Amino acid sequence: MDEIRPPRRGLLIRFAIVGLVVAIVAVLSVGQYAAAQSDDDDIEAGGFELRKVSPGTEPSTTDPTTTTLAPTTTTTIPPLIQPAAVALPPVPGGSVRQGSQAAEIMGYEARLVELRFDPGPVDGVFDAKTRTAVEAFDKLMGWERDGVIDQPFVDTLATFQYPTPHMPAAEADRVEIDLDRQVIILYKGYQVALVTPTSTGNGKRFCGGSDGCQYAVTYAGKFKFDWHVNGWRTGKLGRLYNPWYFNGGIAIHGYTSVPVKPASHGCARIPMHIAEYFATLVYDDMTVYAVGIQAPEGGYPPDSPNGGSVSGGGGGGGGSAPTTPTTPPTAPPETTPPATPPETTPPDTVAPVGTPDTTVPPTTTPIDPPATDPSPDTTTQLPEPPPGP
Repeated sequence: MDEIRPPRRGLLIRFAIVGLVVAIVAVLSVGQYAAAQSDDDDIEAGGFELRKVSPGTEPSTTDPTTTTLAPTTTTTIPPLIQPAAVALPPVPGGSVRQGSQAAEIMGYEARLVELRFDPGPVDGVFDAKTRTAVEAFDKLMGWERDGVIDQPFVDTLATFQYPTPHMPAAEADRVEIDLDRQVIILYKGYQVALVTPTSTGNGKRFCGGSDGCQYAVTYAGKFKFDWHVNGWRTGKLGRLYNPWYFNGGIAIHGYTSVPVKPASHGCARIPMHIAEYFATLVYDDMTVYAVGIQAPEGGYPPDSPNGGSVSGGGGGGGGSAPTTPTTPPTAPPETTPPATPPETTPPDTVAPVGTPDTTVPPTTTPIDPPATDPSPDTTTQLPEPPPGP
């Protein structure tokens, strides 16, 4: 009978060690799995450790991105300063007109100066300059443009308030040409610096300019002053004094006739004594708004405020531009330009109303006109105007 040998002691020890290792590996695997399921702080994913850090437990290594908005810049438009009411003397004889002289007229002239209308010297003499200021007041109020001062005129003059600007939120310095009321208002720093009568294009067909026959229209829209001529400038349709051009060949300029209704070939005429210093109150690239209804081709309806026959008007003489299509306006005599006053500097922000005889014409160097010289008082080669405001 063979003898049964007991197992080797070394072999048993090996089995014991292997079993212990397997048990340890199993325990570790179960522990890792449990930790992966329960611990939200450490996540094993695709070989990259993603750590979720609770607020306040660990500083961030990347600064958060923030957007700082620039402060919004707004322009506060100051209110239009309105004149205070004053007491004015009653009208002598019920009414006064060009040719009248009275102490009371001095009070009316002084009030017009205060309101930025320019009646010329405050001397109690109702002359052509006084008439242009009265006509401008008539136009602004929508009254009959007769240039006569009566008691209703004086009562309104005493308590006058400026109308709301057509472009109240526009540039602080600007010119508004009111095509309906036939006045020009110059604003400096959002305040009224000058109110002057004007006579714009009458819409009628004429011939004689650079482009032959066309319609006399002052286009509504937004423009800029872009060139200027000191003194007289002679064109194919006549002579212009101190013109400031803002739309091709269309300018604001002095002329010896400024009727109460539209009568020009497209320019905006102003009285000669105002044209003496107007060029010093405006500047290159200053905005010009022509507002209202521009003249229809063929002319205004006869029953409209700007239609019918043209008569009256100051500015150095009565009458109007020709309305027939072939006759240009008569050029003023070479010997009658305004006299050169003493060299003084006009104010920068207000029109020197009331003292035009002591203000100087522009003393700046004239701006050279474009190479292709436009006809000064026509609608020649005009660009397409933007929509009217």
